[in-house]
Amino acid sequence: MTVVSILLYPNVSAAQISGFIDLFRFANDLWQYQHPGAEPLYRTALVDLAGSTHYQTGCQSFVCLSELPEDLDVLLIPGSYAHEPVSLAATIELFASHRAKFQRLQQQGVLLGASCNGTFALAATGLLDQQAATTCWFLVDYFKRTFPKVVLKPEQAVIQSANLCTAGATTSYIQLGLFIVQLQNGTVFSQQLAKLMVTESATEQQAPYLSVQQLVPHQDVQISEVQQYLRQHYAKELVLADIADKFAMSERTLIRRFKQATGDTPMAWLQKVRVDKAKQLLETTLLPIDDLPQAVGYADLSSFRKLFQHYTTLSPKVYRERFYLR
Repeated sequence: MTVVSILLYPNVSAAQISGFIDLFRFANDLWQYQHPGAEPLYRTALVDLAGSTHYQTGCQSFVCLSELPEDLDVLLIPGSYAHEPVSLAATIELFASHRAKFQRLQQQGVLLGASCNGTFALAATGLLDQQAATTCWFLVDYFKRTFPKVVLKPEQAVIQSANLCTAGATTSYIQLGLFIVQLQNGTVFSQQLAKLMVTESATEQQAPYLSVQQLVPHQDVQISEVQQYLRQHYAKELVLADIADKFAMSERTLIRRFKQATGDTPMAWLQKVRVDKAKQLLETTLLPIDDLPQAVGYADLSSFRKLFQHYTTLSPKVYRERFYLR
């Protein structure tokens, strides 16, 4: 039996707590349906990081353990309601103060997982330094600025590095749970569980959902003005030298400051804006796909298709079939 603990801490998402509990309960139910009389696959317990035996969030109350079980196999850090710099900083500071505890758990072979902005908590322990990880797409830039040593791959819904697992935005905790089931009980059983829950399997990506819109902005006012200019003129032919001249900077300074603020070069960020606009058109209009490139600033359809697929993992046609708002 695999022992799974779900960690509770200030502002943790009640939905993700309950969602993890339900997912492993469903896994037990499916296993025992397939194997009558078999022992459950998972035992779950809630553990309060502060050492309390009772946790209250909103109108929901949870009974929890004050200490981690000695036979712990998996520890999960759900996401939280923290999306502003102050609240995220408080979470980071809290988990950084428990760094030694998490390092001991990793050394003991415990699988550590985090979903949504719970990835900030895990990164604060230092364990994700030099490791591949993902996070919620709308906090990507802030994550990059806060944890530059992490090898961030935000297009992925779930990433495993050694005994560390991270998952993307909001409901990607489901993919994280399914991935753990896959590790413990195989791909076939994990896919069966995904079908039972009417959800995507653990191989699903969050790349189609990525956007340049971020909840936590950077503090470089002039670069924000450059970004606003690119948003307004994305459909035109834009040249880096002209943009730099307009904002009284050298190309080298513009690239350096822009990358420091956003994690991208100006032209790479412009590409993402254009893909965002193309996604909006595919979601809300029936504009022929052949006319899309010109609408978002590209002349060549073939190059545009390759660019769109690079950023979303889907062709424009498949994206429209999946996300068109009928």
